[in-house]
Amino acid sequence: MLDLVAEHLAIVQKCAKELKQIVSSMEHMNWVLVKTQAETVSRYEKMADDIHREAVIQIAQGAFFAGMREDFLDLVEQIDEIADASQDAARVISEAPVERRALDCLYEGDPTLHRFVEGIDTCVATLAESVKSLRTDAETAVAKALEAESIEESVDQIKAELISRLSARRPQIDVFSYLQVRELILKLDDVADAAENCSDLVITIVVKAVS
Repeated sequence: MLDLVAEHLAIVQKCAKELKQIVSSMEHMNWVLVKTQAETVSRYEKMADDIHREAVIQIAQGAFFAGMREDFLDLVEQIDEIADASQDAARVISEAPVERRALDCLYEGDPTLHRFVEGIDTCVATLAESVKSLRTDAETAVAKALEAESIEESVDQIKAELISRLSARRPQIDVFSYLQVRELILKLDDVADAAENCSDLVITIVVKAVS
């Protein structure tokens, strides 16, 4: 079961890493590459869905300590939500070219959109380390889960700053681009939120396993 969860999360990690590449392509206004990369995220998301279904079947048929079956079901659901949120963010970016002025405010000063997606990718990677540790080292699993939560808090602060900066530029940006970029920021934040929810479940599983 843990091997299957780790396999699921490895595919989901690819979604998050590809998002970094999409944001880089968007920064350079390479919309052809953005579309290609968004299609790659969709392929990974489909692979994650397939593993998710297999995991649900195994959990339903397997033997677990009392109450842990539901926790594992919730865990694979939240892992799949990371892939879904990644696909949603990629879709927002690839739907239509974003106005240059709308992007500029996200790359000027600090933090930047680049730091935002870097934090999201790190959050998902740290979660993956936590899940991998479930088999052999409960203490590490919990420590990495708490680290993922801390990273998510930092990501959330960057989100708030980016939205504030975007709103300050609202008079100079057309309505469509403003709404598109704002939705992009929120969809990217959903990826980190799902990873943070997973980290909570890891801690719950460890507590039940050792009690």
